Amino acid sequence: MKSLFKIVGAASLLCAPQAWSAELYLNTFLGTNPLKDLEVELDGRSFGRTDAQGAVVGQLEKGAHTLRIIEKEKKVTLTEYQFELAEGESADLSLTFTDFEKPPAASIDKYDPGQQGQGAPGVLQGYVLDGDNAPIAGATLRLQPSDITGTTDSNGSFQIEVPRGRYDLAVEKQGYDTARSSGLRIVSGVGLSANITLMAAQAVAADASTAGVEEIVVVGSYKASAKPIDIKRNSVAVTDAISVEELLKAGDSDVAASLKRVVGVSIQGGRFAVVRGLAGRYISTTLNDDLLSSTDPYRRDVELDLFPADILAGIEIQKSFTADMPGDTTGGIIKIGTKGLPDEYINTLSANVGGSTGTTGEKMVSYSGGDRDWFGYDDGTRKLPGSVRAGTNNGLRSNLSVAESAALAAQLSNNYNPYLREAAPDFGLTYALGNSFDRSIGRIGAYGTLAYDRSVESRQDAIRHTIIDPVATEYDRDIFRTAVDGYFVAGIEANAGWKAYSKTTVLRESEDTTAVEAGSDLDDDLAISNALLEFRERQFIGQQFQGSIPLFHDQTVSLRAGLSRTSSEMPDRRSYSYIGNNFVASSFERLYSDLNEDGRDLGLDYLIPLQLTDSVKTTIKFGGLYNDRDRENELIRLGVRYRGGPTNDDPEALLTPENFTNGSFLLVGNSTTTDSYEADQRSTAGYLTTQTDFGPEFTLVAGVRQDNFKTKLRFPNANDTPETSLTSNELLPSVSGIYRYGDDWQFRAGYARTVSRPSITELAPSIFFDDRGRQFVGCTVQTVSGLVSCKPSDIDNYDVRVEYYINRQDSISLALFHKEIDDPLERGYVRGSGSATNAFTFRNSESATVSGIELDGQLSWLFGTDHNLTTGANISYIESEIKLDSEGAQLEGRSTRDLQGQSPVLFNSRVGYEHFPTQQSVTMTVNYFDDRIDVAGRTPVGPIYEMGRVILNLTYEKEFANRSKIGVKLRNLLNDDIRFEQNGQTIERWKIGVNGEVSYTYKF
Repeated sequence: MKSLFKIVGAASLLCAPQAWSAELYLNTFLGTNPLKDLEVELDGRSFGRTDAQGAVVGQLEKGAHTLRIIEKEKKVTLTEYQFELAEGESADLSLTFTDFEKPPAASIDKYDPGQQGQGAPGVLQGYVLDGDNAPIAGATLRLQPSDITGTTDSNGSFQIEVPRGRYDLAVEKQGYDTARSSGLRIVSGVGLSANITLMAAQAVAADASTAGVEEIVVVGSYKASAKPIDIKRNSVAVTDAISVEELLKAGDSDVAASLKRVVGVSIQGGRFAVVRGLAGRYISTTLNDDLLSSTDPYRRDVELDLFPADILAGIEIQKSFTADMPGDTTGGIIKIGTKGLPDEYINTLSANVGGSTGTTGEKMVSYSGGDRDWFGYDDGTRKLPGSVRAGTNNGLRSNLSVAESAALAAQLSNNYNPYLREAAPDFGLTYALGNSFDRSIGRIGAYGTLAYDRSVESRQDAIRHTIIDPVATEYDRDIFRTAVDGYFVAGIEANAGWKAYSKTTVLRESEDTTAVEAGSDLDDDLAISNALLEFRERQFIGQQFQGSIPLFHDQTVSLRAGLSRTSSEMPDRRSYSYIGNNFVASSFERLYSDLNEDGRDLGLDYLIPLQLTDSVKTTIKFGGLYNDRDRENELIRLGVRYRGGPTNDDPEALLTPENFTNGSFLLVGNSTTTDSYEADQRSTAGYLTTQTDFGPEFTLVAGVRQDNFKTKLRFPNANDTPETSLTSNELLPSVSGIYRYGDDWQFRAGYARTVSRPSITELAPSIFFDDRGRQFVGCTVQTVSGLVSCKPSDIDNYDVRVEYYINRQDSISLALFHKEIDDPLERGYVRGSGSATNAFTFRNSESATVSGIELDGQLSWLFGTDHNLTTGANISYIESEIKLDSEGAQLEGRSTRDLQGQSPVLFNSRVGYEHFPTQQSVTMTVNYFDDRIDVAGRTPVGPIYEMGRVILNLTYEKEFANRSKIGVKLRNLLNDDIRFEQNGQTIERWKIGVNGEVSYTYKF
């Protein structure tokens, strides 16, 4: 059996060439942590880039030398160091930064490379464990060609001082295979940490030639992105961040689940972010710096649950606007970064299985679908036949004859009756493969991942109770969800400093939903029932190209281009109702929706650093952005007209070919001329920002952005409806200052002006349904004076934040913010009567304000070298008020209220524990959001509130010596009701159960 030799440390592990040539070995640190991916120049030429251990090595000649350390992204020089070597001398050089405002502490040790063991020693330390991660006492460590040995103590730990040099290491213990590793380099004054696993010896070796074979597994296969605390500290704007490591430790499988742990952020419907009390249109999202189209074509904001952790490099949430960001960054901008080139060979396979109480193994409502539903694709079963499309004129014709109706109805499937089927366990499979290679031109590499996930979600113990026209029902709403995702990145990072990447993202999800509702009309004492059969396919495909080129005098130009397609198809959405056990023909609908949006993005950023005086430096950044979106939305609605005959049977018995032939029912088109539309959206922007540092204490950031935006909507089926358009041009300034008091305190203040614009769907006078089946109509309406539509909102933003950094891991911050919004756009009720009173639209109000305070902190404790405890918590208090316009005030019966989606109080906490010797970790997270308005109310009743609840999750991870890892996730442990209230009464309530998942990952 092979022994595993797992090495982590602050020095390079694998040996350089065997010949002893004159060389420089450089180590860089921030505190005790190695600094990776710093560019190093020696005498004006590229010397290389620091690796994962903060090290770089290369040959050099005798004489005087100048070493320059450069931060690779912004091309900022961090320090210069001069030294001199005599003939035949080599040197070990360590540079240790405490921050980047002061020169690092330097330690250089010169030596004759032909003689082993000169100079100050280094340290080799770690643990020796068995295959079950139990410590091995009395194991012997031998370093050759020296006679240096060491022995592990009762805890399996060791620490050995070793002179500089290259060594072969053997670890021995009777009853175990010997672990060996050659070419370990010990550097003066630098520690090397090694965790070594010995496998029990085989009684009979299958192949004597394999005895003593070892493998070295380098921990940390990806580029280490900056720690969240570093991003928060070094950003010129009010920014919070989440690392992939934090996301996984919390058990978060996607962006949406993780964002709710950020101070001031909550999630609606498990998908959509609310930042500082502002939702949807007040938030921008980028994917690798390109604006991201929503994968829900009916909303502006992005469905963040579609972005799995497997493709992520990190997430940042910038809460204050800077001129290089999109102009509609009011609540914040969510910056999603995908993985780049791997540092090492990656070949992993992960599988997970799980389920939810009350769902898995239980009977769920469903219906007969297609043969490929399990893969997330309709196989054509639900496709609208061409003859029906033509015969009904895309659903616009309602005057079919009995013969025409019967002929067309015969082409449609007679499939309406739900049935029960057992919910299988949730299941997921992910495969990832990648590698990178150092070549003469630089580093080239590629990484790709494919994922499949199948899950079931059920609303348990669900009830609904309306106040006006009181109806009380119980219902089942079960969703069979399938996700198929893919991601691929390839690129080159040249030694000359230029970089180029290609990133391809494919995200696809289908939801097969069946809802059955039964109850009674309390006024008329009549039984009522409703049914919904819906299959929805959502897809995002994006291709991005990115690159950067270093120019003269440390100037840099960055370029990016992207193509994307967003689509949402809902083929044959069927719904119908019964009253008093009689089929209601007017409620019957078959809806066919197909929406596609093509996007193109171009961006350029140019960076010019200038040293104005010895203590004053400025960085000028300017650039431009162009993006356009072309959307086509087709919506065809079919219904039936009742002409006589029995109605007290199920739909499949009523809507038969015979009943269409005898004229009992007529097929009719129910589409309106504005249901289908075409839209073009164009946006161009240019910006200029400056960041001026007045010594290490004060930074001034100022900028301005010019945004030009235009949307056009056309209605191909409505000859009498003119083209709808929206043009918006804004000049958006921003200014902020950062004052640093000593090494620990940082004070920020800023002002910015932003804009929020209606989305295409909000403008279009067409009907659509949200994920809860509620009907919406766009805000454009025809009046005697022409088309009237909603308009953009202008926002003034004020921010203050105080930050105290206890150490490099721990910090506390306090933030205040205030926003003033002109013409805020929100959901409201449609003016009308009958069933129209239950539909929603979008309406500008007079003004709104949002103010809040955020407190955030994290503390960690390291107990010895074995245990680490991390705690974090944040709380937000937010107030808002919207002043309604006259129509809104009349419909809602009030002049002011809170903004929709805004919770007054948000709270998060996290406690994590790690045991290093056994490679185990456990994390508990708590998330709470306060009551928030789900949708405004129509007089005489008040708004509908989503009631606050607590969500408790627990995760556990364990790594094994055979390169595998097991994880356990428990979500929603409290299983609180998801509850909506109106006028103090519960109008809707359900549970989703406690979800559990076990995952296993193997690294090949």
